[in-house]
Amino acid sequence: MRIKLLLLLTGMLLAEFGYYLYKRYSFEPRHISRHEVKHRNEVLRIGIIGDSWASGTTLDTIISNEFLKHGLKTEIISFGEPEAKTKQIYDNLYTSPGTPYSSSEILHHNLDYCIVLAGTSDATGEMGAKFYAYYCSLIIGDLLKNNIEPVFVTMPDFGFKETTDSLDVLQKARNEVASLIIDNGSTGSLDDYRKQVGQLLKDTHLQDSTIVVPFNMVCDDYEKHKILYRNSGHLSTAGKQKMGKLIVQYILDQQHRNHSAVPMGNRNMVVSKPQSMVLPLGS
Repeated sequence: MRIKLLLLLTGMLLAEFGYYLYKRYSFEPRHISRHEVKHRNEVLRIGIIGDSWASGTTLDTIISNEFLKHGLKTEIISFGEPEAKTKQIYDNLYTSPGTPYSSSEILHHNLDYCIVLAGTSDATGEMGAKFYAYYCSLIIGDLLKNNIEPVFVTMPDFGFKETTDSLDVLQKARNEVASLIIDNGSTGSLDDYRKQVGQLLKDTHLQDSTIVVPFNMVCDDYEKHKILYRNSGHLSTAGKQKMGKLIVQYILDQQHRNHSAVPMGNRNMVVSKPQSMVLPLGS
């Protein structure tokens, strides 16, 4: 009787663990949404989505001020969820308004551009390069379907080893077990994540309609440029200023190439909707 009970409990635990792994690492299908009619804005409307790198108001202000230097007035909304993987960032676009971390307004605010800041949590959680690339492609693809030009910042350099070494024993064990059972691509280097998403965007032709901002132009070596970081997983104000300036330059360059008229207005409004304080990276 005890053996049967033990087997039953073991089976239940394995089933629960299996379901957890499925929910955490699975490739879910694309959400179905109703696309809204695009109309011309009086100001440049920009959204920012991502993990903790997108939360807070500092980056919003930096980007707004950079555009203002070029005579462009902006309206910016931002939604960042600390520790969110790309899967959660994608799901947040379709979460009901009012729900914590919902970024559904991004798809219903008649945006011109949406900046995507993601990847550090995927790398730290060892989600795998295929996982990261897949959900980045869904985010970018759905923004394009809603006539929003994606501004995709590639996988940042950060204290990857420092952060993964600081995980507790259970988190490390979970990641080890998952890597043995699930093939979500390489988890060993940030370059593998960059190469995987770059190849997928090329194969799907999404890169043709996306402004890709290479993070290595902000920092190509975390160890040599720690002044740009507040800690192993987050940029300092100096780092945000450098990244914000680069993002703005890439958008302006794209506008110049397109010879497009830039929305103008008589006011400069920055609307920041951070969903939480910036927290240290976790699993």
